Amino acid sequence: MRFAIATLWILVGAALSGGVYWAFLMTPESTVWTLIGSAILAIVVLMLAGFTITGAIAILGNGLSKTTIDRALRSIPSILPALLIVLIVWWITLRGETWVGMRSGQISAWFIAQFGWADVSWLFRAIRYTAMWFRWIVASMLALSLMTGFVIAGTRAVAQGAWLRRALRPRALIFSTLIFIVLIALPWKYVVPWRPAGLPPTSIEMAFITVKLSITAVMFAIAIALIIREASGAVPPPRDPHEAVQAA
Repeated sequence: MRFAIATLWILVGAALSGGVYWAFLMTPESTVWTLIGSAILAIVVLMLAGFTITGAIAILGNGLSKTTIDRALRSIPSILPALLIVLIVWWITLRGETWVGMRSGQISAWFIAQFGWADVSWLFRAIRYTAMWFRWIVASMLALSLMTGFVIAGTRAVAQGAWLRRALRPRALIFSTLIFIVLIALPWKYVVPWRPAGLPPTSIEMAFITVKLSITAVMFAIAIALIIREASGAVPPPRDPHEAVQAA
C-alpha cells in the first residue's frame, strides 16, 4: 500500500513540477519583471521536485500521515546538496568522455602497437556506457540517499557516512540499474516513439498517444519509487533523535 501511494505521489508531483517547468520555459526574459518571474518559477520547480522526492521517501518509510508530510516539507532544502552531487558527477563524467574522445586516435594507435587490435570501438562504447551509468544510476543513488538522510535526521545527515554506504551497496546499484533499464531506458527508446503503421491521423491517434504516454509515465513513476526505496534502504524515519543520527 505504501508503495502504491508513493508511486501516485510521484506521478502527481512530477505532473505539477513539469507544469511549472513548462511555464518557466515559456516565460520570456525580456524585462526585469519577467526575469524575476522566471527565477520564482525555477525556485518553485526545485521546491516541488524536492517535496516530491522527500514525500516519497517518507511515505515509503512510514506511510502517509501528517507527520510524514511535515517531515517531507522540512526536508525540501535537501534538493540543493542532492542536485550539487548530480551536477558534480555529470561534470566529471562528461569531462572524462571529452578527454577520451580527444585522444581516441592515440588510444587506438596504442592498442594497435601493443596488441595488434585495429578495432577498439568496444572500448569507447564501454567508456560511454560506464559514464552514463555513473550519471544516471550512481549520481541518482547518492542524491536520493542523501535526501533520505535529511528526512531521517535533518542537516546532520550530511556529516554522517551512512548515506554513502546506503547508496553504494552493490545490491542497490545492481537492482537500480536493472530497474532503470527495464522501466525507463527501454520504454523511452521503444515505447515513447512507437507509432503503429496505418494508424489514422484522427482522434484515434490522439487517444493512442495519450494511452501510450500515460502507461509510460506510470512505468517511470514505478521505477522512480523502486529506485528511491533502494536508495533509502527502506529505512523508516526513527522516532528517537539519537537513533536518527545513527540511521542517517
